[in-house]
Amino acid sequence: MSSSNVHGPEFRETKKYQGNPSAPVADLFRLDGRTIIVTGANGFIGTTVAASILESGGDVVCLDVVETPTSSDWENVEASAKKHSGVVSYHQCNVRDVQGVADVFAKFAPALRHPIRGLVACAGVSDNGPSIEYPIASFRRLFDINVKGTFTVAQAVAKEVLEANVTASMVFVASMSGYVSNKGVDTAGYNSSKAAVHQLARSLAAEWGSRVGMPLIRVNSLSPGYIRTTATAEALQKPGMESQWVGDNMLYRLSTVDEFRAPVLYLLGDGSSFMTGADLRVDGGHCAW
Repeated sequence: MSSSNVHGPEFRETKKYQGNPSAPVADLFRLDGRTIIVTGANGFIGTTVAASILESGGDVVCLDVVETPTSSDWENVEASAKKHSGVVSYHQCNVRDVQGVADVFAKFAPALRHPIRGLVACAGVSDNGPSIEYPIASFRRLFDINVKGTFTVAQAVAKEVLEANVTASMVFVASMSGYVSNKGVDTAGYNSSKAAVHQLARSLAAEWGSRVGMPLIRVNSLSPGYIRTTATAEALQKPGMESQWVGDNMLYRLSTVDEFRAPVLYLLGDGSSFMTGADLRVDGGHCAW
């Protein structure tokens, strides 16, 4: 293969961000002067990530389908904003509603004190059931939220980044279930949707990392393993399920939500400046057996 630009003249070989060897290591995980969009912000990962972004110097716009945040951890988000002089706002947003997403962005974007330079797409749902009788409507709903919803918000963020002419980084929350099937539970639709999220991240990274006329937008995905939350508590009540889930990874335990703070901050920040189109799997070694 020659050293010429294999993508043709519509792609560039140079990037706006080439790395900064003089930057202190701590600054590589800082998000000062940036607004980060978090979808699914009322969920366990969403609230934890939002508080972490504020602690790292960024502002956060939280989006979720419920009218007002109901998470027991929401007060931690507000406390983090106050402690670190950050700005956090919450807006009801259904990621399945394309026009609704556009309307929400039009509402909050003009009032931001910092440009939008990041997205953490946490909005997603899980469902299970025997595939032989699983409703097509339920299968479609999984893809509407997990895949189309992720794309819709990513597209809205990219438009804002283009208008502001700044660099940005996106993190799509996928799952280790995009790689493997889950023992003991029938989740063909969910697994397929998360595999699609992996491919969506790679495809957008290819477009937005090197196209002429586009600011540099890095796109990566994050694949958590099993997380111990109140949402998984019911599944863990099934006889033998906890021992199976625990024994299915190399660390012989389930993860906790706080263990995804550092991976997300790494992907959002300049510390991952040469990382795009990749998946960061944080699964305790589940997929490495």
